[in-house]
Amino acid sequence: MAADLMRGLAAGLAMVLATAAVRLLIGSLTITELAADWLTATLHPTVIDFLLERLSTSAKPSMFVGLLAAQVMFGSAVGICYGQLTARLPVPEREWPRALMVSGALWVISMLTLAPLFGGGVFGAGVRGGAFSFMAVSLAAYAVYGIVLAALFGEAVIDEEGAGYGRRALLRRALGWAAALAVLAVGGKFLVDRARSQVSNSRSFRVEGVLSSEVTPNEEFYVISKNFIDPAIDPERWGLEIGGLVETPYRLTYEELTALPASEQFVTLECISNEVGGDLISTASWRGTPLRTVIERAGLRPGVVDVVFESEDGYSESIPVERAMRDEVLIAYEMNGEPLSVSHGFPARLIVPGFFGLKSVKWLTKIEPVAIDYLGYWQQRGWTDDPVVKTMSRIDTPATRTTRPRGAFPVGGVAFAGDRGIAKVELSLDAGDTWAEVDETTAALSAYTWIIWKARVLPGSSTLAEVRVRATDGNGAVQTDRRTATVPNGASGHHDILVELV
Repeated sequence: MAADLMRGLAAGLAMVLATAAVRLLIGSLTITELAADWLTATLHPTVIDFLLERLSTSAKPSMFVGLLAAQVMFGSAVGICYGQLTARLPVPEREWPRALMVSGALWVISMLTLAPLFGGGVFGAGVRGGAFSFMAVSLAAYAVYGIVLAALFGEAVIDEEGAGYGRRALLRRALGWAAALAVLAVGGKFLVDRARSQVSNSRSFRVEGVLSSEVTPNEEFYVISKNFIDPAIDPERWGLEIGGLVETPYRLTYEELTALPASEQFVTLECISNEVGGDLISTASWRGTPLRTVIERAGLRPGVVDVVFESEDGYSESIPVERAMRDEVLIAYEMNGEPLSVSHGFPARLIVPGFFGLKSVKWLTKIEPVAIDYLGYWQQRGWTDDPVVKTMSRIDTPATRTTRPRGAFPVGGVAFAGDRGIAKVELSLDAGDTWAEVDETTAALSAYTWIIWKARVLPGSSTLAEVRVRATDGNGAVQTDRRTATVPNGASGHHDILVELV
């Protein structure tokens, strides 16, 4: 049984890696990705929040790796059953017909059960990107599983001369292991490259102890995505549809969109999953066409409540029509003077100042005014439908638990309150009993960005100094000290650090 387990384990690993390789070539979704989306939709928001707090942006890749491991274990379990069953049957002249029959049956079962369970429909009828390519990816993976299974279990086939491992068996074994190693090499490289990409593209690169810059470089701008593999879109084939409750539906090509009158503005985006003191917040200059220009060209019909936005990856969101018609809401196609990267929503994305980033839909494909209060992807999963950015402030430098000589030392960080602006930033050295305004704040780059603040503080005689920060927004509201989790409205509370004085 141990040998059967190892053979099944190897075949299961080959199946997973083949899935990754074919996914790279074809670009279709896989059952694993459907399962990840289904699991995300099924988990309670508090569970998601718990995972984000413990694993941060590693939560999604960790979940996906766990699902891949489950697939490998499934392959090993089938290997045990296959070995135990075939041991009771006559030894065939060729192993592969029997193994491929088993893997083919598994494929059919998965298309009839798992695909519908995870929201893809029978045989992938409802899968984004088409059922044919979805079935092709799965079929290729199961075929590789069957081939490797046949190669490994076929090692013990006795040849015509009666030798334990004759020439035909040796050749079969060599070819089988060669195929398995090829799949491992190609698929393994893909998974390693993808894992590296996800780690680098799923977090901000802020270094604690280093003051943030007013404008975040593109490669350091935080990225959050529900996908394991983000959609790579050909701009020549891409189009933006404007439909719903409009007088004249139409479609914009990438060339037509970029030829429309454009505006450029600095906007800070913050993820609703950003914790107190977290780094899921960044600032960039965005260039694009005002959303209202595109909507007015179609002509709004009476009764519109929300404007719905759909994405290439199946994501959807909405904003009230009143906000959609504000001048600052953009369909952006450039970021800091460069075309959007794939991870930031190429070829076009929405930028909604004042709201958390979940409303700034990436890989935009459709705009649709509707007569209902539409609940988007995250609202259906328990998050707020009114994600107004909360007033936040953060200490960038020094990092907590760093050591400083006794005496005054510099402190600095950022503060942000969405489109309300920041009126002042204050520090406390006595756990919030008294507050003093910071020495210096930069002017905001626009009405929709953070500000950078700096100060020098002089702690008392204690060997451990606590520095706490708070901000007051442009409406005069002071940042609350009440700590809340990110679910469902975004985190709140004061950020503080401890500095050891020697």
